[in-house]
Amino acid sequence: YNEYKSYLRVTPTMSPDLNSKKEFRIFTPLFYFVLWCGSIISQSMLVSGFLNVVISTLQVEYQLNSAEAAMFPSNYDITVAVTVLLVSHFGSSHKPRTLGIGMLLMAAGSCCFALPHFIYTNTQEAREKDQYLCDNSINRDEDCSGKAGLTSDNKGAYGLLTLGSIFIGLGAAPVYTAGTTFCDEIFSPDKVSVYFGISYGIGAAAPALGFILAGMFLSKYKTLGEPPNGITTSNPNWVGAWWVGFIICAILALLVGCALLLFPAQLPECEVVKRKKRELRIQTEEVIEEPVAEHVEEKSFLDLLKEMLPLIKNVLTNPVLVLLVLASITDSFIVSAFAAFLPKMVESQFGLSSSSAAFITGGVVVPGAAGGILLSGILVRWRKLNGLQCAKYQAFIGIACIVAQFGLLIHCPSVKLNGISVEKNMTCTPSSNDCTTCPSSSIYSPICVGDTTYESPCHAGCTTHDSVNDVFGNCCGEQLNLTGNPGTCDTGCKYLIPFIIMIFVIMFFTFLNNIFFLTSNLRCVKDSERVMAISIQSVAFRVFGSFPGPIILGAFLDQACILWKYECGKRGACQEYDNKKVMTMAIALAMIAKTIGTVLYFIAWMVWEKKEAKTTTIAYSDGVKRRPDPSQKKTNVISEDTEQREEDDFTTSNKIPDGASVDEVSV
Repeated sequence: YNEYKSYLRVTPTMSPDLNSKKEFRIFTPLFYFVLWCGSIISQSMLVSGFLNVVISTLQVEYQLNSAEAAMFPSNYDITVAVTVLLVSHFGSSHKPRTLGIGMLLMAAGSCCFALPHFIYTNTQEAREKDQYLCDNSINRDEDCSGKAGLTSDNKGAYGLLTLGSIFIGLGAAPVYTAGTTFCDEIFSPDKVSVYFGISYGIGAAAPALGFILAGMFLSKYKTLGEPPNGITTSNPNWVGAWWVGFIICAILALLVGCALLLFPAQLPECEVVKRKKRELRIQTEEVIEEPVAEHVEEKSFLDLLKEMLPLIKNVLTNPVLVLLVLASITDSFIVSAFAAFLPKMVESQFGLSSSSAAFITGGVVVPGAAGGILLSGILVRWRKLNGLQCAKYQAFIGIACIVAQFGLLIHCPSVKLNGISVEKNMTCTPSSNDCTTCPSSSIYSPICVGDTTYESPCHAGCTTHDSVNDVFGNCCGEQLNLTGNPGTCDTGCKYLIPFIIMIFVIMFFTFLNNIFFLTSNLRCVKDSERVMAISIQSVAFRVFGSFPGPIILGAFLDQACILWKYECGKRGACQEYDNKKVMTMAIALAMIAKTIGTVLYFIAWMVWEKKEAKTTTIAYSDGVKRRPDPSQKKTNVISEDTEQREEDDFTTSNKIPDGASVDEVSV
């Protein structure tokens, strides 16, 4: 038992030689890495995949408008922003357990999010298609007992969905904080980058898996059985099995969380990795701002707070960092807004089912984003770009992204809906008074007669129905005697392929900024301020970008609705949108945000360049002015003008010789 226990804990006197220990162990670094990747898959597939794809289905199922449905991804972002700093601080003593608790919370939140399907079956009763015919003898009175809009059942479902999204945010907070740092502690410095690359690659591929699975589940009816009355996926009232993906993620998160709870706070490899890092610092003569003490006294909360406040002040008073963060907030705003509603926009523009829209969106967004991130990383490494150069790249990439966003002007014509987008009864006039009791807007069963879509066969005056061929007859009166087919009319739009290409280009340029932004952010602050800078950036992204983005775009989409569903006098979900208005509002929002961000990137670049021009100038002993070579010893000749500059601003006391520019000798 003592020998087994020694593998789980490292005492101060232990100095393990891992090569000499060949006994079988369960809690190994590789096992932890597998579990950490499992947590990344759960988080990415759940949040970036299922949660965004099922929004349009939840709107139909529980009669939510776009602004209400946008609260689910926004709740996740604001929860992560509020808790990530607390989790990073209080969970640092036992990182595997912190991550395990997070996975259990995520499993609970995922189950809570799927729970409304099993408790609230708030959908309209199945009706025979003959009941939609033009016949006053059919009783179409609404049953308003607990079914009016967001009342009773719908309010309960909305509450569970909100609570579930909050718990998912709580569980996701330690995935990339505690999970990443513990991985860095148990793998040697020369190998940890490989594991980081694998884990982040899995995190980039998991959303694609989420989109694919969500598309498969949404193509099945919500009960996983046969749909009533032959309803197909093209029907506006179709509700797919949106809940299945959340159950799968809950099971995966539960298994990973239980295994992580069994891990010790440290592995034997931790001491070995620390020793290797110390040796590596000595070999490379790495300069460390603060020496590492042999014994670090435990500090109280007040002491930590006193150390934290100056760091926060330094970060928030760094003009370059503040400008970069403000600019990147606009990117976060655009990405979160379109991630939530792009599947719905594709569905509305091209008349696709929710499952087809999920497949297309996942097949375009994920490769575009991954390609942008990959290329930016290659450029930074290949060109050996510093922080100032990365800031310059970001400014010009912003211009390219603005140009690409004009592709959002591609749109399809809206559905010609009788009485709304075309003149009332312009082509269809029922011949009798048999259509005075047509279903209200609580029932939307569109039918295409000619080139015009009607809310129901009754609104088109259809009096017969061929159940074999599923065709309605005697529509638009006896004189015309037209036939009608269920569903909306085909708008003849051929812009799907160009639209997909433009979305790919926009996603590519948007995510091309990622590595440039990360590099410039880390280079514009001191080493001791980097952790605080990253933490403040993460909070700012979510609070001012990811949180309001979906809500604002959802409110804009509600303004483009041309047919609302009303149930017992209360408004529910939107049935049809004005496609031109949707894309106009979307491009206006994206253009405004991206233009502001690009201007801020340019200002950050110019401020940084001006700051660099004022910093230390190097004069070498041989008298030649050139860029400093770290491998050679150099003499700094500086003078300080305290009346005109702050303490950190210096200028050279040597006169620059003729033919030498300031850029050639400035650092």
